[in-house]
Amino acid sequence: MAGNRDGWWLAAVISPLVLLGGWMLWPDSPEPDPGWTSSDDSGRPEQTIASEWREPDTSINVAGESEASDTRASAEEAESAQPEISLDRLQHALANIGIDEDGNLVLDEIALASLREAFRGLENAGPDTLDELKRYVEAGLAGETGVQAASILGDYINYRKALTAAEADWAELEDLAPRDKLERAIELRRQHMDPLTASQLFAGEDAHQRYLIAMEEVRTNPDLDGEQRQQALSRLREDLHSGALLVDSEGTDAVEKLRSERQSWESMGLSDKTQDYLEQQTLGLVAARDLTGTDARDWQNRYDQFSQQRDTILSAGLSEDEKARQVESLMDTYFTAEEVEAASNWLPEYLKAELSD
Repeated sequence: MAGNRDGWWLAAVISPLVLLGGWMLWPDSPEPDPGWTSSDDSGRPEQTIASEWREPDTSINVAGESEASDTRASAEEAESAQPEISLDRLQHALANIGIDEDGNLVLDEIALASLREAFRGLENAGPDTLDELKRYVEAGLAGETGVQAASILGDYINYRKALTAAEADWAELEDLAPRDKLERAIELRRQHMDPLTASQLFAGEDAHQRYLIAMEEVRTNPDLDGEQRQQALSRLREDLHSGALLVDSEGTDAVEKLRSERQSWESMGLSDKTQDYLEQQTLGLVAARDLTGTDARDWQNRYDQFSQQRDTILSAGLSEDEKARQVESLMDTYFTAEEVEAASNWLPEYLKAELSD
């Protein structure tokens, strides 16, 4: 089993304390290490924000005031209105975020940890100060990389501030279950961040939270006897390892059917690589339904037709490469361009690689 990368798995496990208002859900037994986390950094991009950073013009004003303004608040008023922000701390927090060969940020668990570190120094920053800091980041990185980094930083900070305010309201709702809190946090996140960006950043963390919540629900369910409880917990561990908990599958049986479909694919003699591809394709389509807000009934009808046609292709006497090509093309028949794009991009590359190992 792969090890933990930079303590991310531990951070993901304890994250319910942050996002679920302090409702810790610790199972009695040690948590399984999901198969799609890894300590192997060989796949990490060589370029990072640190390697691409160019020192911006130091005239950028992080106090949020225009230098051209004729009317300035006194030094004491400015200090009380805006906390002092360390540009070095901000640059250091973002330094390890990877940049791929196309100049896009690598949105993985390291990027999420970096944004969390940045937030610790910026959570009290006002809107003007945050705008200045975004301009500072944009000026420090060339082209679209800087634009993307500044946008993600600003969106994440705004989300965390909104989450803090929302959690205060949620605390007054006595009947609000941890699962409901998670759903509200995800919905709030998508109001402040691009849904695909948020999915790539939080996919692994959300999977762990779903796992911990479901574990506690199984453990406290009075309708289960000992054997039924152990079977349910075993299935949850299997779902965590397989990646099934990376998506919100409520309202569809597509993820649940993956168990029987995998057996069918094995009986067809399909390679593990092809089976992994098919499984990730299913998860991606379920994620796309969620991310694009597609009508659940309409999506399920289209998915059922797609699944039947996919089975026909997989059982045909074709090479595996040709089967994969035809199945990929079939997606365009039953799903919109927006859904296909979301299905292809919802999962960060490191999880795609680990799930295929």
